[in-house]
Amino acid sequence: MEYISVIVISVATFLNALIAIASFITKVKKPIDATVDKKFKEVLKPINDKLGTIDDRIDKLDKNQCKNYLTEFLEDVKNGIPKSDIQIQRATEVYDHYRNDLHLNTYIHDSWEKYMKGGNKS
Repeated sequence: MEYISVIVISVATFLNALIAIASFITKVKKPIDATVDKKFKEVLKPINDKLGTIDDRIDKLDKNQCKNYLTEFLEDVKNGIPKSDIQIQRATEVYDHYRNDLHLNTYIHDSWEKYMKGGNKS
């Protein structure tokens, strides 16, 4: 019976030591993580300043994709390539997003007016 008590006490002592070590590592790790995060931010700051925020990058990508899609679509219409009703509807949705949400009014607007509203659509 004494032997089992010694084993139980030894196991409990070992587990307590493991818990103490894990607690110590957790407490030490937090300031180290904060320091490493701070250093990463400092190193990446010039890159982030140049690229802008993630929202800026998403807006730029959205604008470029709209411009590319609308330019291709309008060139097809200009060159007499037939477009289905679904393609015209989708192009209209993209154009509305381009004008109303992104607030853009460029050469694409002029082409849209000329080829889509002028009755030249295929």
